[in-house]
Amino acid sequence: MTRISLILTVAVLLVSALAGGAVAQSDDGDDLYESLEEMVPAYNANADAVDLGPVNLAGTTNIYIEDGGSEVTYSVTMDDRNRITDLDDSRSEDAVRKITTDRATIEEIAAADNPAAAFRNAVANDDIVISGEDGQILEGIKWAVINVFKGFFI
Repeated sequence: MTRISLILTVAVLLVSALAGGAVAQSDDGDDLYESLEEMVPAYNANADAVDLGPVNLAGTTNIYIEDGGSEVTYSVTMDDRNRITDLDDSRSEDAVRKITTDRATIEEIAAADNPAAAFRNAVANDDIVISGEDGQILEGIKWAVINVFKGFFI
């Protein structure tokens, strides 16, 4: 495993290779997505300065955001340096991991002067939980272990 890369955009898990369910995108989700798009340059500018430990989030991750009574789902792709290379306003079938959080946490990260540090803090405080995407057993086990020990390196 390389550094904890983008464990910020995403780290508390317990082999949840189960979940799923219907996803409802709301009009408010559009505003949230625009905020995330605007945040990407600031996140990338600070990604190298944030120590995420040994975890790397390279690849595609689905982001599940609880928004009142509905769930908004996006996907993010990161490179080996934990920089965001793609953001999509829908779920990706190629994602191997998922981030689960709430709207308030995503809004705080998007509005932060240093979104990478805000992401890291949200992961450390369990406001963001990273786990394996449904059906990704090895990724689920990996994140279950990382989440147990993250307090030692985040």
